[in-house]
Amino acid sequence: MTACINLQNLRKVINEEDWNQLLEDVKPKYFINTKSDYKQKSHTLENAESDKYSKNLYDELAENDLNEHERSCDYPHNSYFPYDGVIRWTVDNIIACDKFTDCLIDNKLDMLRLSIQFLCNFFTYALPNAVSMDDDVPRYLDSDDLKQTILNTTSSRHRPLANAACIYVHNALKKLHYDYFMHDQKILYQKLLKPTKEGFTSAKDALLCLLRRPNVFEDVYSSIGVDGKLDLLEVIYNELWESWETNDDVTFTQDQAEFLALTFCERSDLILKTVDTYVNSVEPREVILTLDILGLLTSLKYKILTNAKRLLINCKYLLMSLHMMGKDSNNFFTPITNLSEVAPNDQGRTVNVSSTNDAETFETLTAQYDPQDHPAFGFKAGLIQVIANMVYKDRTCQDLFREIDGIPLLLDCCNIDARNPLIPQWTILALRNLCEGNLENQEIIRNCKKEGVLDNPVLQEMGLTLHEDEDGKSIRIAPLRRN
Repeated sequence: MTACINLQNLRKVINEEDWNQLLEDVKPKYFINTKSDYKQKSHTLENAESDKYSKNLYDELAENDLNEHERSCDYPHNSYFPYDGVIRWTVDNIIACDKFTDCLIDNKLDMLRLSIQFLCNFFTYALPNAVSMDDDVPRYLDSDDLKQTILNTTSSRHRPLANAACIYVHNALKKLHYDYFMHDQKILYQKLLKPTKEGFTSAKDALLCLLRRPNVFEDVYSSIGVDGKLDLLEVIYNELWESWETNDDVTFTQDQAEFLALTFCERSDLILKTVDTYVNSVEPREVILTLDILGLLTSLKYKILTNAKRLLINCKYLLMSLHMMGKDSNNFFTPITNLSEVAPNDQGRTVNVSSTNDAETFETLTAQYDPQDHPAFGFKAGLIQVIANMVYKDRTCQDLFREIDGIPLLLDCCNIDARNPLIPQWTILALRNLCEGNLENQEIIRNCKKEGVLDNPVLQEMGLTLHEDEDGKSIRIAPLRRN
């Protein structure tokens, strides 16, 4: 440690508690950088009286030549240090600041932040047996008042201080004994959610570390309201998306994937409420986010096992319901195959719609909306994505989807639909995965019979049409004849 202060002046500053001078002479980073140099080991000297913060011990060690101590005792001075008194003082200092954090001046805030960083680095690097709480020093850290102060500080308006507290929670969850911070998982989740939403990476990492504990994700998800569920699903989705983009390891467990698959199956019918409404209800949004997560999970290393059959059947019949409802009448599930209908325009799109059954009124209202505003935007494509991923090189899922007559349904979903971008591509991928190594599925497609050529309004608008050759074996795009 390099500092512009000698031992005599340092002792004077500490005795007088002149922290402004201390911060001026010894920068906070110097304290933090000693984290890995010395391990914790208690030390006693015969001529040093015991006191709360071990000041007498530190005075004795500072005034005498350490080489003399090396020869006179068996304490390993070169690799260990008696942090006991420092820890007790630091814990007391943190607790004392709990109710006044937002009123502290800058130097006091720095001292509080430094205290939290010091404790965090101490149990992370300098405490040989941090898992056990039997020794004196770990017991100091197991103070309920200390833990509550740390949790309260995660919401501090002073960002460096809040960040230090979040890092403390993260390292404590990974390093200290299992029950540390785990008395109320819901409260801990809520404390970490606020800084996570404010962009603290340390808070997000701590939150994900918490959720990886056995049964924590399931217990927390089941105990919070719908708004809380949406926040949690957003965090998980963003983390999975980032992992997918960077090919990093995914911080999610197989049990959590199974839980979300089961949750989706139990609540997925809520999406059908949006057939004729633009109301962005939180319940459908929960289903939509869950489906988005399942699409990413099944694209990564996760394979739904326990709930695979139920999820695949659910996706098929939900897809069929949406598809048939879209065909029965003009509603928000009806495919938009003419892309010019959704071309950008200058019309306002802010009408407050609850629901309508009148076809003319519906057409007027849809003209004022961007399809992306509807909560079920892309939902059919999302279902097909999950299906495509689940049947990939999985004979059981391939056969099951054939047995529930899912292949003809997919063939009917190959058209362009502005409400479901990339749905033709996902459908083709699903059909490809269904047929790979499965002769029975290949036979179903091979036996499909052509019944004619459908009119395509998109091509007609471009002055083109589909033309069947005389041999009836091929179809090509040709100019549309004008009368």
